[in-house]
Amino acid sequence: MVKLTVMENRTKVIGTPPRLMNAVTAGFNVTANHLYLLVLPVLIDVFLWLGPHVSVKKVMTPLMAEVNTFFRQANSPEMAQRIQGVSELWEQIFDSFNLLGLIRTLPIGIPSLMSSSGAVDTPFGAARISEVSNVPVMLSIWLTVIVVGFFAGCVYLCLLSQATSEKKIKLSLAIFLNKAAQAFVITVGFFILLIALTFPALMLVSVIALINPVLGDFALMFAGFLLIWILFPLVFTPQAIFTGRTGLRLSIMTSIRLVRHFLPGAGLFVIIGLVFTQGMDVLWRVPPANSWLTLVGIIGHAFIYTAVFAASFIYFRSGLRWMLENLQTAQPQEIQT
Repeated sequence: MVKLTVMENRTKVIGTPPRLMNAVTAGFNVTANHLYLLVLPVLIDVFLWLGPHVSVKKVMTPLMAEVNTFFRQANSPEMAQRIQGVSELWEQIFDSFNLLGLIRTLPIGIPSLMSSSGAVDTPFGAARISEVSNVPVMLSIWLTVIVVGFFAGCVYLCLLSQATSEKKIKLSLAIFLNKAAQAFVITVGFFILLIALTFPALMLVSVIALINPVLGDFALMFAGFLLIWILFPLVFTPQAIFTGRTGLRLSIMTSIRLVRHFLPGAGLFVIIGLVFTQGMDVLWRVPPANSWLTLVGIIGHAFIYTAVFAASFIYFRSGLRWMLENLQTAQPQEIQT
C-alpha cells in the first residue's frame, strides 16, 4: 500500500476578485469625501503657475552649441542638418523650461498639470524668470527640487493610503521614513533598470534604422512594447509599499503576483486610467495661462488624478484580499492505493 499526497482543488472561490468599475467609483467617492487630498497637487500647480520660474537657457545653450559643433564636424552634411534641427528644438524647449517643474517626480510624486505646460503668462502678467548662472547652481536647485517633490509625493501617497483604508492607520515618523526609504530604493532601481534596458535597445534600433528606416520604426515600436511588458508587473509596487509594513522585496513580489493573477483586469485598469487622465488633461489645458479659468483646470486635474490613484489603492487592496483568501485553493489529502 502506497500513500500519495495530492492537492485537491477547491471549486468554491472565496470572496470576489477586484472589479474595475467598483474601484473607480470608490476612488471618486473617497476623493469627494476627503477633499484635503487635493491640497498638495493644487498648491504645487498654483506655485508653478503664479510663482517665479527658473530658467536654465543661459547655462545649457553654450553646452548645446559645443555638442552641436562636435557632431557637425564628426558627421556628414546631411547628418549635420538633422543635428541642427535637433539643436533648434532644444532651444525652443529651453525657452519655456522651468527648472522648478521637476518637482513632479516619477514614479513617486504628486500629479501636476503645470509642471510641463511651459506657460510664462499669468493673470498678473508675465511670470518672473530667474536665470541660473552656472552649472553647480543648476545642479543644486535641481537636487533640492527633486528631494522636495519626492518627499511631497511620499506624503501624498501616505494620505491616499489612509483615506482608502477601511481601518484607521496610525502613521509615525519612523514608519513614514521607512516607507520613504523603500520608495527611494524602488525609484533609483526603476531608473537604473530603465537605462539598462533602453540604452542597448536604442543602440540596436539605431543600427536597424541605418539599414532600413521602416524596419527601424518597427524595431522602436517593438522595443517600446517589450519595455512595457517587462516593467508592467511592478506597477502596483508603490501601492504595496504605502499600504503595508512589509519590506521592499515583498512589496515587489506582491505587485508581480497581483498583476499575474489579474493580468487582463489589471492591464485594462491601467490603460483606462491613462486614457482617462490624459484625455481630461486636454480639457484642463484649454484655458490660456493668463486666465483665471486655469485655476479650474488645476483643481479638476488634481481631483481626477487623485480619484484614479485612490482607485488604484482600492483595486490593489481588493486584489490582495482576494489573493490572501484564495491562494490556499488546494488542500493536501492522502490517497491510499
